[in-house]
Amino acid sequence: MYDSILLPTDGSDGAAEALDHAIGAADAYDAELHIISVIDRRVVLAADADEKATVRTELADEANAAVDELATRATDAGIEVTTDTPEGVPHREILGYADDEDIGLLVLGTHGRTGREKRLNLGSTTERVVKAADRPLLVVNIG
Repeated sequence: MYDSILLPTDGSDGAAEALDHAIGAADAYDAELHIISVIDRRVVLAADADEKATVRTELADEANAAVDELATRATDAGIEVTTDTPEGVPHREILGYADDEDIGLLVLGTHGRTGREKRLNLGSTTERVVKAADRPLLVVNIG
């Protein structure tokens, strides 16, 4: 049913929890797992001019570490993995990657906020992806 699955990560423990679901789906469908971490260009642009290069390098190092950790776990579970660390606006990069790679299923973690807390966090990457995605999604409550 799904030849490829995409798991975006921000390096958080919650994103790592979503990996178990992505591995389960990849195993069940004999699918390749794509793991990406987006280097948020907005953070780089907001940095002072003399700090932009350092900020970009730090964000790239964090993104690479995040995908490497999850890729190692998935590979150890016998799953074929592809990784990437694109730079841009996270929800746009996730959706663009899914389109470019013809991803069959997106697995996303969310903190499952409710009430006032949810209203204060309407700009979350997961919510934006869910609203704009044109393919199946598995949203994992990690909070």
